[in-house]
Amino acid sequence: MRVSEYDAFGPWVYEIDGDHPLPPLFVPYVDSSRAYRMLFKIPRNIERRKATPDMDLYDQVVGADDEAVYVWTRREKTVESTVVPLREVTGVRLYQRLLLGICTIYGQDGGTEIRYNTVSASVMRKFAELLRGEYPAENAAPAGLRGDPDLREEQVDIWLYNQMRDLREQGTAFALDAYQPCWSAVRTGKRFPWTKPEEFAGTLYLHNDREMLLLRSGKPERKGEQKYSAEFTSIPWTSLQGVSLTQNPQYTDCLMAEFSLPGTVLRTEVPSSNRGAVHFLEELAERRPAVHP
Repeated sequence: MRVSEYDAFGPWVYEIDGDHPLPPLFVPYVDSSRAYRMLFKIPRNIERRKATPDMDLYDQVVGADDEAVYVWTRREKTVESTVVPLREVTGVRLYQRLLLGICTIYGQDGGTEIRYNTVSASVMRKFAELLRGEYPAENAAPAGLRGDPDLREEQVDIWLYNQMRDLREQGTAFALDAYQPCWSAVRTGKRFPWTKPEEFAGTLYLHNDREMLLLRSGKPERKGEQKYSAEFTSIPWTSLQGVSLTQNPQYTDCLMAEFSLPGTVLRTEVPSSNRGAVHFLEELAERRPAVHP
């Protein structure tokens, strides 16, 4: 049963259908003749009691067909359009912290962000699965890549273990490669006893024939936020141009891994004392030499 946009408004991401039409502001911009595999709208991040019938209540409309991903973003009373061809999608990331969700689509020109309320996490997982399903089908994993032989699933902390369990239940196959628990390091040159250590996310490295998977937990998106978070990043092997592992000059006992994609560099951190993770990253860097400009 169709209800008015105002009456239906809330934190939910709605897929466009007979009951949930396109927001009026976006109608002139969205080509309704296309056969979209998914088409959904992202509400404004405002309290329901502050919404009024005359407001533009949605910030984005997102669509995907057999050719591209389309993101239409409200800019006051106009709409800005972004198009990422599916063949140019180089990865996808889902970040969640409490009610904050961020979906990042990586492409040749960097990342395109979609912010959402995590009450609609299932819709965004469905969208991420659609994008991952378009990765090249061939086995492109580095030959002979081996993970930490001493790593066992029961060693993984509960936040990352739950993410790994969810992947398995969704039918994603993977090899367990390396694990870095949440940890902290002190900035070099800071010798005062009251210096607060910097916290780094825990990271679980996984892979299968088509993609490398990074599961992360614990690091806030910005300083001052609560640290409990979950992050899923999928990188098709065909997009991973190079990997490097170097000493982070800002922190003691801290190595930084950089994963080079077209238009984007992703980073993780690991202490040099974690020999299992360091060995895996060194092996990965050897099989995917770093790209130098």
